[in-house]
Amino acid sequence: MIKLNDEDMREAKKSLKEKGIKPEDVKNLPPIEDICETIPPSSMIEYMKDIVTNKRKIPNEEISTMLANYSFNGKIPKKLGDPGAVIDCNKGMVTFNVDDKEHTVYFPKRIDKKGKMKKFKFGELFKKATTSTGRPSRASTQIRRSYNEDVIAPSFAPEEDHGAPNASSFPCYEFLTNAGILDDFFTLVNRAGLATYVGDERGQYYRLTKVFVESFKFHNTEYEPTVAFKIYDILVTMKLEEFCCALGIAPVGTARRIDDNPRDLLELYRGITGDDCRTIQRGKIRNIQLPAIKYFAYYIGTSILGRENTSNISSYHLAFLNVALTGETPYHLGSLIARRLSSRGPIFGGTIALRILTHLDIPLDSNDVPLTPRKLDIAAMKSHRFVTTDSTIDNMVYRMLFADGNEKEIPLPQPGLFNIDRQSWSLTKEAVEEHMKIQEFHQQHDSENAEPSYDYTVTYPDVSSSTYMEPGRSSSYYEDTTSWGPWE
Repeated sequence: MIKLNDEDMREAKKSLKEKGIKPEDVKNLPPIEDICETIPPSSMIEYMKDIVTNKRKIPNEEISTMLANYSFNGKIPKKLGDPGAVIDCNKGMVTFNVDDKEHTVYFPKRIDKKGKMKKFKFGELFKKATTSTGRPSRASTQIRRSYNEDVIAPSFAPEEDHGAPNASSFPCYEFLTNAGILDDFFTLVNRAGLATYVGDERGQYYRLTKVFVESFKFHNTEYEPTVAFKIYDILVTMKLEEFCCALGIAPVGTARRIDDNPRDLLELYRGITGDDCRTIQRGKIRNIQLPAIKYFAYYIGTSILGRENTSNISSYHLAFLNVALTGETPYHLGSLIARRLSSRGPIFGGTIALRILTHLDIPLDSNDVPLTPRKLDIAAMKSHRFVTTDSTIDNMVYRMLFADGNEKEIPLPQPGLFNIDRQSWSLTKEAVEEHMKIQEFHQQHDSENAEPSYDYTVTYPDVSSSTYMEPGRSSSYYEDTTSWGPWE
């Protein structure tokens, strides 16, 4: 939480004295302009109730109860509190009656209609609206929830902000090696400046992760952006630059919110998906064609961003991919992580929480429960439809999706076909089919012209036997070939 400055504190104490309220009954909130930046005004009352009661979910049937009673700056919010939340604004004090308990919150500042900060004018934040006897409109009672505001095409699936935390996923080096994409994956990691982060595979913990992610807030002020969160019961406010340092990420690039449908990231998406630009389909991670790039995107979703999204591709994913593929850093990666943590969605971020705890030298709670480790192994990649369901670690078949919806199964590894240093990061069906025909021709030709092996063993009297092998052939040539994976 952000404490009041001296002037505001004196004003608050004076107001409290006039109302006969004890100082210990007052809960301090961040400045109103910081709250308005992170959440829409229509959620203000829900947000304040959350701060006071630590309750997030409000039943849908109770949403419209107070619509006729109160307004926000003269406009009726889409969503207010439940019937137990009674608002009274007097000299900067907002009083809640929740569960038969009175809670008072003081607001030192406010935002005018243009979004500029002004001194708080008592009594103007919440105004009594004209009582309406009509039925609330359908639009005001049905709210579309989308936990990822930067998805290229928004998700309409309902998502809640609570639930059990999940362990962040670590790379599976056996899978990467056998798929032939280990070198390309680490090239992407190094270009993105994530080598230190990726190498941190320490255990993750239930309460540490849950409290950290659910309490996380990002205050992107112009001169000094900060993040605020809890480590167990400890409240922490940290500069964004220090947050990046703790994660091992360079604090470079713009921290401004990414525009809707940014041209550079849309062009990148089309470039890595074979020109997938259909308006009826949301951007998908599985539409990425080169396996190393796709694997890196799945890793970002479950380990870097803190709020899992392994279906839709977002501008967050693409900003990381842009750095990893081009080496350019137009976007501040630390601010992207902070924005994602402060949004809604399934809870991940265990590695982030642990690195912050270590950076602050806060001891781990001995009673905290370890989360079960997760890896992006072959089982995980089957669930993402990365490889076929009958693939094994020694015999993988990649599922390559094209812009027209067709899919082609390709045996891995394919170093000549899938290489991130190629001129284009996507392939046409014709190019893939031509490559596979040439590969099949060479395999048949090599098989037909293979020379039989001979064991040139000569035994001389009273002399130990010797074995001669043809020049240029190693002993591994004579190994049992039945262990080799079949080409499909």
